Amino acid sequence: MKKKLSEEEIILNEKKKEYLKQFQECVRAVRRIEEQIKEIETDEMCPSALCMNGIPVKASFNDKDLSAYIAKKEKLLTDMIRARHNRIAVYQDIFERIERMSDENERMILTLRYIKGLKWEDIACQMSMDWSWVHRLHAKALKNFELPKEAIESNYYIC
Repeated sequence: MKKKLSEEEIILNEKKKEYLKQFQECVRAVRRIEEQIKEIETDEMCPSALCMNGIPVKASFNDKDLSAYIAKKEKLLTDMIRARHNRIAVYQDIFERIERMSDENERMILTLRYIKGLKWEDIACQMSMDWSWVHRLHAKALKNFELPKEAIESNYYIC
């Protein structure tokens, strides 16, 4: 018979999931900044193609306008560098914690789910396992995953 988790165990598992999900959140944060940079670069290359509410606007630009572009782009580049450093730090921490786990299948499930961002069905296919078995192994992996003390004691998130 399956043992029912206590309220404390459920809360701890949720904290572990949130902690593990941070890497994909960092990846999305970097992508958002990269998209903003591309948008600014497009605006810089073709300022006459700028639109207001979807309607092209013919505009004349002066040094003030160009310096505003440069300042905005520099800020976004700084933000992107910071976000990439965060992503790397989160990745290293999560990856090292997963690699310390003793069971290969548990390591594989956590890596595929939280580092690679795969869906449960794709994990089951890649591991040649039944979908329900993957969920059971995931529950076991969460139980065995070691969360940093800071994450246990508070809402510790890097991204």
